Amino acid sequence: MANNGSSFFAELKRRNVYRVGIAYVVVGWLALQALDIVVPIMHAPEWFSQLVLVLLVIGLPFALIFAWAFEMTPEGLKREKDVDRSTSITHETGQTLNRIIIGVLVVAVVGLLIDRLVLNGSSTEPGIDAKVPPSDTFEVTATTTPSIAVLPFANMSADEGSAYFSDGLADTLLHMLAQIREIRVAARTSSFQFRDQNTNITEIAKSLNVKTILEGSVQRAGNKIRVTAQLIEADTGFHLWSGNYDRDMDDIFGIQDEIATEVVAALKVSLLGESAERLTQRDTDNLDAYDAYLKAQSEFADNFYESLRRAEGHLQDAIQLDPNYALAHSKLAQTYMAMNGTGIIAESEMIKKGRPAATRALELDPQLSEARALLGWFEYSDGNEDNAAELLLRAITTGANDIVAMSVYVNYLMREARPSEALQLSRTIADLDPLSVASQVNLIISLISNGRFDEASEVIARVEELEPGSGVFFSAVNEWLKGNWANGATAMSRSSAIDPDDPEGPWISGLAYLSIEMPEAATLEFQNAANIDPDHAVSRAAPLVLDSYQGRVTEQTYQNARQQLVDDVDERHGSKLHVLDVFVNYAAKNQKLDDAISVFEILYPTLFEDEPRDIEDNLDGAFYVGKVEVLRGNTERGTDLLREFVTISKKHDDAYGTTINSVAASALLGDKDGALRKLENLKNDWDVLTAVWTLGIRDNEDFTSLRNEPAFIARLADFSRRAAEQRAILEEMNRDTK
Repeated sequence: MANNGSSFFAELKRRNVYRVGIAYVVVGWLALQALDIVVPIMHAPEWFSQLVLVLLVIGLPFALIFAWAFEMTPEGLKREKDVDRSTSITHETGQTLNRIIIGVLVVAVVGLLIDRLVLNGSSTEPGIDAKVPPSDTFEVTATTTPSIAVLPFANMSADEGSAYFSDGLADTLLHMLAQIREIRVAARTSSFQFRDQNTNITEIAKSLNVKTILEGSVQRAGNKIRVTAQLIEADTGFHLWSGNYDRDMDDIFGIQDEIATEVVAALKVSLLGESAERLTQRDTDNLDAYDAYLKAQSEFADNFYESLRRAEGHLQDAIQLDPNYALAHSKLAQTYMAMNGTGIIAESEMIKKGRPAATRALELDPQLSEARALLGWFEYSDGNEDNAAELLLRAITTGANDIVAMSVYVNYLMREARPSEALQLSRTIADLDPLSVASQVNLIISLISNGRFDEASEVIARVEELEPGSGVFFSAVNEWLKGNWANGATAMSRSSAIDPDDPEGPWISGLAYLSIEMPEAATLEFQNAANIDPDHAVSRAAPLVLDSYQGRVTEQTYQNARQQLVDDVDERHGSKLHVLDVFVNYAAKNQKLDDAISVFEILYPTLFEDEPRDIEDNLDGAFYVGKVEVLRGNTERGTDLLREFVTISKKHDDAYGTTINSVAASALLGDKDGALRKLENLKNDWDVLTAVWTLGIRDNEDFTSLRNEPAFIARLADFSRRAAEQRAILEEMNRDTK
């Protein structure tokens, strides 16, 4: 038996069966690697590669049987039993197979080295974790993923007022396609930049970083509608698909389903179950509700004070017409977030109105990632951080092409002192939405927060090209952080003039002037804010800032600050911190600490429980309550709160630089050395706007223990010197412009 076995294996070797098997496997593996490159170019479906693999596996035993049964001879291929073994050339055939195997392996090794060292080689940018991809290689830009931009459809109706409907139809198609994880879809804000333009399709695709373009037109006449659509391959200009639809208006949803299905088919995308279901999922069957939603979309895109109010009204109409319209509920929640961002409503009102809208949207459509992200933000704003983190992370991992979800998550990362992660995601958003001012602004903020000021300047320049004037404010911030305070103050003043209905612009501009010791200019800016909206939080805070800076805080100033706190005035760009600072400092000097505590018990009740809670949600309150308690002799509660403040603030201090209140907390705790170390790391951002007057207040109780320290004196002197230098530069600039 042993001899028979040995003889069989020897015969396998003689007939080159082993070599044929090895050659088959190696060549098959190389063929599969080649398919990874060729399949996307051919736009072949995903199952094509799997089919080839199955065929190769099935073919292996046939190849081995063939090698056993047949032999290559000088006369050609013959059955093995017909070959005279004395003239057999199996040895030469074996050498040929060896050379084939070696050659294929060499090609494979060279290919792997090129892929590893050349195509995928890159260096990680400073400050970004190793797990974060380099800035120029993002998953969304992978060439193997089918990509598309949906341009606004041309309005061919006699009524020019129907433009919102043609835009809305394109926007709905974009939303439907964006649900498909297998397709990369350019964001609306970028693709809609090409409305009514005659730009070449190839140039549009290049600008949006996509391979295909969907365009079309809409014509409405009474109850009839005509829709044309065509899918164009950008590189060649070929029409991959086109369609014409003459229907009743009642069938508009059917038209959308057909167009989306045809586009996906033309892109040769194989949809899995969930993607297939979401592609043609109806958000509403109510035509009037859909019409109201489209009007809201148009108003929301304008993003002005009044347009957001109108968007809110249209969305409420849509919901009244169809209470189960998930997208309308979600867009309403997004509108409330935008209204808070522009200062139209306070954060508390945003939470009160936005959370129910986002919750209802998710109840109606549990897969709506946009609504999940918005709910996460409302939860985070309301202090429910664990629930918020879960909602936000799930939103960005399940929402394909969801710019809203990703943008909300960037805001969360910034608030959580994770700027490097925020920068990576901001780059991804900017890549999906390259012509959107909002998306580029997200990137600017992330770059500035990571100290990448030169790169921020480049993006600011691009934003100015997209929408002149929209980058001025961020240019001001960037210049300020680079130490060019004069340029920053000038740009801030110009920025405040761009939106004459926004009081927050002049407020920030006034702080900038005040920081370089130009109170007259600051007063004019603050007065401008008051003229715009005298009841706005920044307008109410401005007189307190001026009184504090000029050393003329009176009982009337104190009562003004007290009333603002009792009113629970909103926090806008440091306005409430200024009110708190004026209030507490006056109380400390005028035996009013008990009165201050009575106000804080109303504002921050959970900080006065036997075991204070919600400290992280009321961090500024913890500092000021802790300070007052220490000053009034209740050192146990005061020091506990201040220590918690220092501990919780550390992650923000480490990420962005030390805040002025963090310095003060260490000083109040008696940690003089720690306070002086923090003073050296005082962050050079908006706290510099407040640092001169905060640190320069002659009798600020926060810094009593530091006042005679050489390092403290030197730091104040350095601020004063820099302020004087920048003031001189600014005065020279003003003379040159006259």
